[in-house]
Amino acid sequence: MKPVFDPTQYKITSKANWNTVAPEYHYNWADQQVGPFKSTVEIVKLAKIKPDDKVLDVACGTGVVSKEISQVLGPQGLLVGIDLSRTALGIAKKSIAFQNSNFIEMDAENIGLDFKFDKVTCQYGLMFFPDSAKVLKSIRKILGHKGMLAVAVHGLAEDVPYFSTIMKPILEHIPDIRPDGTPTVHRFGNPDELKSELTKAGFSDVTVVRYNFVYEPGTFEEYWDDYMRSTANSIRAKIESHGGTIIEKIKNDARKNAARYEKDGKLVFPWTVLAATGLNLE
Repeated sequence: MKPVFDPTQYKITSKANWNTVAPEYHYNWADQQVGPFKSTVEIVKLAKIKPDDKVLDVACGTGVVSKEISQVLGPQGLLVGIDLSRTALGIAKKSIAFQNSNFIEMDAENIGLDFKFDKVTCQYGLMFFPDSAKVLKSIRKILGHKGMLAVAVHGLAEDVPYFSTIMKPILEHIPDIRPDGTPTVHRFGNPDELKSELTKAGFSDVTVVRYNFVYEPGTFEEYWDDYMRSTANSIRAKIESHGGTIIEKIKNDARKNAARYEKDGKLVFPWTVLAATGLNLE
């Protein structure tokens, strides 16, 4: 019998996980603007940020989108970043020199800000919120008239094989690894579902743009080690508790899945990203 999904425990685990992996995530991935993080520049462009805008970056993480935004804002602009991870926020604060910036430890499902923003951004956060509808409705309440939301999410499993190449065998060999209802990285990977989620929350003129990037994690062994150390960190203890035989089966299946993406001994993964924008016309 699978465990029951507990949103509160999920957030506690997510917070602890990001406090652990944030430095590696930032310095090896996000700040390098490799693979999916080529979307960082694109999401800021889509948000059409002006120098005097007041901008909220939701689930800002280590601040890569915030940093890009800060380079557009002028002296009258304002940047606020919120995230659950104190470690990630610490990295964001150090990497952004913009004077009118504030980073606050805050749950996106409980945004405690009494302020009207011109723009709100959210890169790779929406799919992980247990109650994404609540987050979107809260964002719309703090957006001014004609204020814009710009979000980025990962594509479907078949369009982002970096995740599915290893995760598929994990789920096959350890079916109860995560409770039913747990948010997944591919949750809004379908453009119609992403558009519907924003529309249901009351956003108008919702548009979705598809980007196709490429990520090269190195050899299979390098990919496996990186994935287990960072992406699978929150479930690694559960995986290891099943013993070496199961781990070897997972690894062998993952190696077979990865073979189609191998070129000259190195892996080259395609990576689909969806970016959506919507306006608050109330």
